[in-house]
Amino acid sequence: MIRRIAICLLAVLALLPCSLAEAQGGPTGRIAGVVTATETGQPLAGAHVTVIGTRAGAVTGADGRYLIPIAPGTYTVRASMIGFGPVAVADVPVVADSLVTVDFRLRHQAVELEQVVTIGYGTQQKKDVTGAVGVVSEEALKTQQAQNIGESLKGRVAGVDIVTTGNKPGDSFRIRIRGTRSLRASNDPLYVLDGIPLAGGIGDIPSTDIESVQILKDASATAIYGSRGANGVVLITTKQAKAGQTTFDYEAYGSIQQPLRRVDMMTGPEFAELKRESRRTTNHYICPGGQTVCGSADSAIFYPEELAALQSGRWTDWQDLIIQRGTQFNNQLRIAGGDEKTRFSMSMSQFHQDGVVKSQWYLRRSLRMNFEHHASTRFRFGNTTTLVRSTQNLGRGDAVYGEALGVNPLGMAYDTRGALLFKPVPDGQRVNPLSDIQNHRDERVRTRIFGTLYGEYDLMEGLNWRVNFGPDLTFARQGVFRGAFTAAHQGSGNDASINDDRTLAFTFDNILSYRRSLGADHRFDVTGLYSIEKNKSDSHDTGVDDVLLERQEWFSLGSGRTVSNVGSGLSEWALQSYMGRVNYAFKDRYLLTLSTRVDGSSRLAEGHKYAVFPSVALGWRLVNEPWIARTGIFSDLKLRASYGETGNTAISPYQTQAALSRIIYSFGDAAAPGLRPSVLGNPDLRWERTAQNDVGLEFAVLKGRVSGTVDAYWAKTRDLLMDRVLPSSIGFSSILQNVGVTRNTGVEVGLSTVNVENWKGLHWTTDFIWSTNKNRIVSLFGGQGSDVGNRWFIGKPIEVYYDQRFLGIWQLGADPAVLAKLKQKPGEIRVLDVNGDTVINEKDRLILGSNYPEWTGSVATRLDYRGFDFSALVVTRQHFMVNNTFRTSQNQLFGRYNNLRVNYWTPTNPSNTDPRPNEDQESPPFGGTRAYEDGSFVRVRNITLGYTVPDQWRRQVRARSMRLYLTAQDPFLFTKFKGLDPESRTSSGVPSYYSLLGGVNIGL
Repeated sequence: MIRRIAICLLAVLALLPCSLAEAQGGPTGRIAGVVTATETGQPLAGAHVTVIGTRAGAVTGADGRYLIPIAPGTYTVRASMIGFGPVAVADVPVVADSLVTVDFRLRHQAVELEQVVTIGYGTQQKKDVTGAVGVVSEEALKTQQAQNIGESLKGRVAGVDIVTTGNKPGDSFRIRIRGTRSLRASNDPLYVLDGIPLAGGIGDIPSTDIESVQILKDASATAIYGSRGANGVVLITTKQAKAGQTTFDYEAYGSIQQPLRRVDMMTGPEFAELKRESRRTTNHYICPGGQTVCGSADSAIFYPEELAALQSGRWTDWQDLIIQRGTQFNNQLRIAGGDEKTRFSMSMSQFHQDGVVKSQWYLRRSLRMNFEHHASTRFRFGNTTTLVRSTQNLGRGDAVYGEALGVNPLGMAYDTRGALLFKPVPDGQRVNPLSDIQNHRDERVRTRIFGTLYGEYDLMEGLNWRVNFGPDLTFARQGVFRGAFTAAHQGSGNDASINDDRTLAFTFDNILSYRRSLGADHRFDVTGLYSIEKNKSDSHDTGVDDVLLERQEWFSLGSGRTVSNVGSGLSEWALQSYMGRVNYAFKDRYLLTLSTRVDGSSRLAEGHKYAVFPSVALGWRLVNEPWIARTGIFSDLKLRASYGETGNTAISPYQTQAALSRIIYSFGDAAAPGLRPSVLGNPDLRWERTAQNDVGLEFAVLKGRVSGTVDAYWAKTRDLLMDRVLPSSIGFSSILQNVGVTRNTGVEVGLSTVNVENWKGLHWTTDFIWSTNKNRIVSLFGGQGSDVGNRWFIGKPIEVYYDQRFLGIWQLGADPAVLAKLKQKPGEIRVLDVNGDTVINEKDRLILGSNYPEWTGSVATRLDYRGFDFSALVVTRQHFMVNNTFRTSQNQLFGRYNNLRVNYWTPTNPSNTDPRPNEDQESPPFGGTRAYEDGSFVRVRNITLGYTVPDQWRRQVRARSMRLYLTAQDPFLFTKFKGLDPESRTSSGVPSYYSLLGGVNIGL
């Protein structure tokens, strides 16, 4: 009865009915038969045959036969097996002492449980995976055409938070898997491409080259990477060579882009009134006869250029002058083919983007080659090599946009002859941003070669030895030139510099794996690894002032009048690792994974370089328990739990050692070079460690029409690598130590539904994702309390906003005694006096909020109908705070630079949002308190409509496949945030944009 109650509880969870009826009496009849595959007619071993509504059931043997003793009655008998669609036969009569034959033919059905999942140093069927692994298929990646893989992964995996770090062409992204846990060390995940950890990130990999992505989230899945897997692991599998006829695939798309939002700045007349009000505040704008505006007062405060603009009714929208319509174009050609012994593929692609701000563009060309040869039945070898060359031209970067916003709108961009005016008005601090665009260059060229060379040998049946060698070479050069007519030089002089960086890295793996089945009940595989990884980076930079000819930029530094800087550097680190893992399955129901990794890092102190990272995971495939199978409710049901430890050593090398820096001393009347201590070494620096628990449930009901996962996790990070503040009297301000503890907790939910399955040609699926994560600082510096200077507080998130709280604007009716004590007056910003001492200082600061969202989610849907396909993706991040820097940097209200269009306070306009303009203060007191806003948003990430050309039309052009599509990317953003985009953490810089895109995929 207990089992029946458990079955009913599970049925209630699935919103399905359940009966508590038990089987009748003792068995006096029998049901027997054979289960075969429809396509081949071969018997199926391991199929489950159950009598619905009873506890009776059986599993087929090697010959596909089964036998079930049962009491007399009329029953419904059901056969099911992973990878095949279930079949039920109703109204089967059973008579005492009789044998009833019921045969089943199951049709093969490609289900998710058969999916092969990359788990690091090997693969498993999804049904056997005991860790928390998110999978993004090639089909899902195709719906989002993006310049990098990060953009394609947004909203695809629960617990993975991805935000854009900038909107300039070629800018990257930030991935956080299950939150942030480290204060000083990196929180970036490990990226593994075709089995090899990458040294230079994944921004260089064209998304069209990627076949699938697996994201390892819990410690059981990531512990096999030890120190590298502390923040999760992103496993990327590229498209590999396949046997068959040689094929040609061409993909191309083009798009136009427009800024999604613009900053709402004042017009010329509005700015003029702001300037007048800022002078009225200081009694420097006084008109006779009580007038509010008069020509005599205007002449005293406005430049002639401003007066001319006011009189003619002209003004300049500088933001509009520097913004353009952006474009993107991508082309890729892929060739693949081979036979059972030798396979090859090659792809070539070019991606070009012109940004929405003038002079910013990005060009990436890539070549990828894949080769595999089976020298014998036991020996295989091959390689995957990628060559990428990219050029990113940033101009003045984000700063040019801020420059344009601040320029006086009453100034003109061009003179009467159409030439650029360097100074629109005589103000010495602001220049024409178009001049910066023409004369300020920042070009970054990057060449990268990386890949995998491997060989595999089958030592005996089930025992495999694989050797991987993964080189990763990056050559980067940055050239910067700032001409005379830029904001940096104000019309006099110029400067140029060049910086070269080289990174030579490699990974070498020896992997032994052994797979064995013992009878029908026991399956196991064992993996052993020895790995070394080395990384060497060197750089040098040179800068000069006053290059002879500006058109030479940084290509003739020798012509510079003076050398402003010369520098060089070298950095090396290495990692040595041993790993062992055992996966065991008993009766296809009970799963066990044990792993241990030993890592040794050159970055840590002697005696602390090596650490052990163990993990254990258990899985229970409830769906294969007879008492679950008999219900017929679940087509998959698995409970799993794991515990593991990982480490983090992602800090700069040589932190254990003291360092000296060059300094210039006064030696008599001459300067003399010398050295001084600059870094205090720590000979006890050790691993930062994270212990994580995870409990997960995977289920599928209604014949797989509804499936999903639920995970809950708890992670504790100790021995945090962080800078401990020291008294400056000892000569050092800080030292890197292992101090403090943080905790992460979270819940992740993923749900997939097949809403319509082949109804008159219509197929409709939906995927829902929801996750929440909370990080907290548990302790710092051995229990000594919070660190206010670094804004680290016990019991609070790692990153918080700590400031006075904005309450509005002091009004005319405020108590004069209170204002006198506070040394404020009506029209100024009012903040909360926390301690009530009528003195506003650092003691009145509060924790206002955090930039970590309370929860994130997404909804993806896809419809297919007779060659047409429609897909859409909506993502959201909810309840997080953003510092809208435009509310401060472009809202100074002192009448010199252009200003946000705000409702500022005046004696006749008692606004409660912004203070009174004042020419005597460059920024209002407590002005930064206005910048904190709720960043919650819902973004329509992608809408795509595609059409697959029918066979009869394709044959006319002899194409193997052909698909046309139209896409809107980021077309809608719903938020109360007033800045450009709440997804960008700085909330300033270049505007985000939406794209309208059209493309074609052709296979020959």
